[in-house]
Amino acid sequence: MEINKENSSKLLKKWLSFSGRATRKDFWMTTLWLSLIGIALLGIVIVGFVIYELLGMLLMLPAIPIFALIWLALFANTVRRLHDLGLSGFWVCYLTPFGLPFMYCAYLMDADDSAKAMVERIKNVGSPWLSWILAILFWASASTFGQLLILLSPGQKQDNIYGANPYVTE
Repeated sequence: MEINKENSSKLLKKWLSFSGRATRKDFWMTTLWLSLIGIALLGIVIVGFVIYELLGMLLMLPAIPIFALIWLALFANTVRRLHDLGLSGFWVCYLTPFGLPFMYCAYLMDADDSAKAMVERIKNVGSPWLSWILAILFWASASTFGQLLILLSPGQKQDNIYGANPYVTE
């Protein structure tokens, strides 16, 4: 795999940006590099604890904010990937195993059109109680699989409300 310096610098510039779009390749490359950095940092802290407990504690002080930045960058990267699929950033909350309450709150506050559509689909199953019971039972297990399917899906090849088409080569 060839590393493109121009593409790498473009990804570095928007590592904490929640706006715009991220192609599948951009998403997975950014996720890979951030995960490798996090694993390496965790390894350094663990080695510090193995060598000497105080050394591990001292290494943990700068590691905690770095882990927080890595988590925030992964979160922003996921939001940009969802934008590429034409979905709002709210879907990051919806796709967690406990995302159903987030979706219902967004529906009640009229904050997201996709939440409104999903809640209406849940209501149309038949019995209101049965539909919500089934949604609660299956949401936790299906959300992880659904998250993977969404993040592996191809993006929209045209401009959308979240930004210009990133697939166009100039």
